[in-house]
Amino acid sequence: MQQTNPSHDSSQRSSRPADLLLFNANVLSLEPGIPTADSVAIVGETILAVGKGKEVAKLTGSASRRIDCRGLTLMPGLIDSHIHLLALAAARHGLDCSPQAVSSIRELLELVRGRAEGTPPGRWIRAFAYDDLSLKEGRHPTRWELDAVAPHHPVRLDHRSGHATVLNSRGLQMAGIDKDTPDPVDGVIDRIQDTGEPTGLLLDAATFLRQRLGPSADPSALQERIEGLNQTLLSYGITSVQDAGPGNDLSRWDVYRGLRESGRLHCRVTMMAGISHLAEFREAGLCWGDGDDGSRLGHTKIMLTLTTGDLQPGIDELHQMVQRAHGEGFPVAIHAVEREAVAAAVQVLRENPRVVTGSAAGPRDRIEHCAECPPELVSQVSECGAMVVTQPGFVYWNGEAYEQRVEPSLLPHLYAVGALDRAGVPLAFGSDAPVTDPNPWPAIYSAVTRATSGGGTLPAREPGRSGMGQGIPVARALRMNTLGGAWAEGTQGRKGTIRPGKLADLVLLDGDPIRMDPNRLKDIRAVLTVVGGQVAWEGGLLS
Repeated sequence: MQQTNPSHDSSQRSSRPADLLLFNANVLSLEPGIPTADSVAIVGETILAVGKGKEVAKLTGSASRRIDCRGLTLMPGLIDSHIHLLALAAARHGLDCSPQAVSSIRELLELVRGRAEGTPPGRWIRAFAYDDLSLKEGRHPTRWELDAVAPHHPVRLDHRSGHATVLNSRGLQMAGIDKDTPDPVDGVIDRIQDTGEPTGLLLDAATFLRQRLGPSADPSALQERIEGLNQTLLSYGITSVQDAGPGNDLSRWDVYRGLRESGRLHCRVTMMAGISHLAEFREAGLCWGDGDDGSRLGHTKIMLTLTTGDLQPGIDELHQMVQRAHGEGFPVAIHAVEREAVAAAVQVLRENPRVVTGSAAGPRDRIEHCAECPPELVSQVSECGAMVVTQPGFVYWNGEAYEQRVEPSLLPHLYAVGALDRAGVPLAFGSDAPVTDPNPWPAIYSAVTRATSGGGTLPAREPGRSGMGQGIPVARALRMNTLGGAWAEGTQGRKGTIRPGKLADLVLLDGDPIRMDPNRLKDIRAVLTVVGGQVAWEGGLLS
């Protein structure tokens, strides 16, 4: 769409003056056909015009608000296409047991002891982000070690990956888990071999625990946590998120709707529906795409794991799950990390294609993570027609650990965004927070450079080779955090670029990511975030 005469275009869209004018900006629209612009006019929640200052300024009135962007870069609001929002809110208020905070089980236990001393007996103690392989002992803590420092409290310790949890004895009792409790269908209760007594370690049991323990926070605590997290996300320039919880059910849908309607959560939310809860949504008359611009129902989430040593679910069951979801009007998002899981997801999606033509058909099916993707698998992913939602931020945050733990021949093909992009696979980025920080800029930096937080690259650079061919241009990385995210949820007509008629979700940055040294990308900061035409967060620009 040509915008050389924005006032003409906008007159067809709205007869009222703009409510907000952002001017003197370096507008990075990410929209083909939008020429260089320095101003954006907004009416209500919608972008009215994009263009040059004098022309766009004609669309304002005496009551219009005007914000001088002082030459800074204005781009579409960022979309985190894979996040666990409530888990992130909980983690921010629990004990930090990440590798940056503790280096041994002894240090971890001292943190738990300190929290127990200040917590009334009987209340839960929650701890997050421990990494067994980063601890001096190289193992998970046990229930009995946690009992020794918190004998009067139930304790829950969640692994940084989100795929392991340790409960102490009181926690196991509250969850109704003992030596006679069968393993979850797709998870494992770790046990002493001779007696069958649980050690406290549970693998891929998050949904299992939620069913047994119920919500982990009371409504007032949840609201307080979400309000703080909301400000953090907005300060990163994130205006939309996609919650990828495999246990998302109708009650969680009600939680998100309530948080949006109350104004405690400004970021727009698309919530995936757990595959085991489709009947609930159907009985409530809900299907993919229902809701509104603030909260929408998204894909159905399927976990495909190797936790038990075999693919769970098996191929036949995965076929049935995908067919059922498609039959009920849901595209699927399949969690697949290991190459075996990715290959199985590709096979099933190729054999169960979903029609995506027409505006009502919805988006493509998705493969979440696609972490291990060697060249022979890249071509298969391309052929199956799915979109990939991946996490280049893992390269930044976990790169040094991958160097130590991953088979060397596989290192060049971890989070292979370059190869997937060149193969024509549609891509979007997510953080998988709370597994990593939701700040998108270190992830964008790593997608471009393959750099790690420790100053290296993944894999380590060889003479004459940079990033082993997995780096992508900055503009492509920005697209995957904006329009790619919109395509991933089926809202590309409403979000992802700066264009008249789209939602006015925008972020003003302290630097131009296209023109700056790529090594500075990780340090970019938002200075103003607009959601639906309203200033939702500002970092001092207006003071």
